[in-house]
Amino acid sequence: MYIKTLQLENLRGFQELSFDLERPDGSYAGWTVFVGGNSSGKSTILRGAALALMGSESGARLMGPATGWIHKGQSKASAVVGIRWDKDHDKFKKGGSNPGERFDAGVRWVIEKKGDEVPQFRAVEKRNAAGTRIQTPERGPWSANAFGWFSAGYGPMRRLTGSSSEAMRFSVSKEVDSRYATLFREDAALSESEEWLRRMYARSLESSNGNIKTILDGVQELMGDGLLPYRMKISRITVDHVFVKDGRGVELPMRDISDGCRSIYATILDLVHSLYEVYGADGLFETDGEGRVMIARPGVVIIDEIEAHLHPSWQRDIPEWLKRHFPKIQFLVSTHSPLIAQAADPNGLFILPLQGDDEQKARAATAVEYEKIRWGTAHKTVLGVAFGLKSTRTKWATQQLKRWQELNAKKKAGVHLASPEARDFSKLKKQLELVLDGAPIETL
Repeated sequence: MYIKTLQLENLRGFQELSFDLERPDGSYAGWTVFVGGNSSGKSTILRGAALALMGSESGARLMGPATGWIHKGQSKASAVVGIRWDKDHDKFKKGGSNPGERFDAGVRWVIEKKGDEVPQFRAVEKRNAAGTRIQTPERGPWSANAFGWFSAGYGPMRRLTGSSSEAMRFSVSKEVDSRYATLFREDAALSESEEWLRRMYARSLESSNGNIKTILDGVQELMGDGLLPYRMKISRITVDHVFVKDGRGVELPMRDISDGCRSIYATILDLVHSLYEVYGADGLFETDGEGRVMIARPGVVIIDEIEAHLHPSWQRDIPEWLKRHFPKIQFLVSTHSPLIAQAADPNGLFILPLQGDDEQKARAATAVEYEKIRWGTAHKTVLGVAFGLKSTRTKWATQQLKRWQELNAKKKAGVHLASPEARDFSKLKKQLELVLDGAPIETL
């Protein structure tokens, strides 16, 4: 399944938001990015979409208290997604007719009585002409027993270890909320997927089941295809540890490598594990035209602040790696990084206004804005409409440059510089010549 449309009404900072995520060619898979400053609502958009995909029962378990979700001064709020389902992979439970190519699923928050502080959290109800409630989401994406309907969500704190005992119960659950734990809970970790890999290895020692070997080989090949830096690859799996070895031959347990490596490793392994739980082992791993291993199953994957812990070079490369190895996944990501934003696919860049900018509304980037960002440098991207910076210099550097410009203007006007000013001018001139590496200072 994919999300075609996303609508929020009175949800936290959004009185009204309506996005259409369909690509110009009618597809949905690929890289869709939400950019904006802190407190601009990026996490609200991603969590609202996640709750609509999960449904009210699963969502309530993860969301916690329902307070704080309704826009100030309002008594109700909602998050609704228009779902485009895949007839080859998404199956409905019996008990009703199937919809057309798309249908809506959503959740709502309602303060039913004046004076109530805690709103009720429920499913958005739709009825047919006869007044009968339409239960399409309950028979599809919200059902624990319906095949397909893959979705998952990850928050900024994507740790491999350190889950609290309370959060652990979500990780080991077979319900859909197990795939969204870190998006809603900072005390959740992605340790269950590494344990799954070690369990699979233990089973391989006791069984000749070909599917187990296929999964183990597929995971190692997938994650060894340029995912980790320094030519790191999974070197071996034991019942106690997953080991990685870099290009120098240094081998360490995965839990002992850097935060950035652990974070992206945990996320990708959890994604593979979740796809396995939903679609099974049969045909899960495929190869593309270049012989690269991939998982070509549809679904929606939400990642909040994907650039957390990642070096800029990795921020530049990870979007293309994910799109190449999961070519049918619709990735919805939020970011503060221009390198992540530049990887957006057509109609895949949505701009949220900075806090306090009441004249602007959340919107899709125009075709011209999108092309400028995609073709431009990271420097120009952060100065553009998506990030809104006026300068990429530090405040200190800006002050020093302003000081030099003032002194230079005096000197050109024939004004005698006092000794302190002359010293400052000489010092700043040397510093700027060093920084500009031979370029004329006057170009500043």
